[in-house]
Amino acid sequence: MSKSLYEVHTLKGGQWVIDSTYPDREASMEVAKALHGEKRFDGIKVIKDTFDAKSGQGKEIVVYDTSKAPREKAPPPQSPAAKTAEASAAAASAAPPAAAGRAPAKKAKNQDVSVAIKAVLWLTLILVGGLGVLFLITKAGDLMGKGF
Repeated sequence: MSKSLYEVHTLKGGQWVIDSTYPDREASMEVAKALHGEKRFDGIKVIKDTFDAKSGQGKEIVVYDTSKAPREKAPPPQSPAAKTAEASAAAASAAPPAAAGRAPAKKAKNQDVSVAIKAVLWLTLILVGGLGVLFLITKAGDLMGKGF
């Protein structure tokens, strides 16, 4: 049985670092695109890492790459036992996007819009309330001045 894991890698100062891992392509792509939009990194990659337990072989495919740097040489092949241990550790550390410390870009944008709408509503409520209080004070002064 083959098992796939998607790794989001970031490039900064010539060093590639695994930022996060995801069990599905969509979540990894959303995070990669969000990181690319932040402009903090020299490059972002999503690598699909597939491990076949029967054959003990692993396969990596770059499915998204924003780097303009020349591609680095692939590391030397590992023994099947080492690859099995590495794949097991990676599968165990795989978590849903929210648990991995990064929220998908769509969710963040929706939260920003929600906060902005709430802020506008609160400011409108405060403005209307303040005008209402001024109106009542003005009317009370008029009534007191007339003496009923």
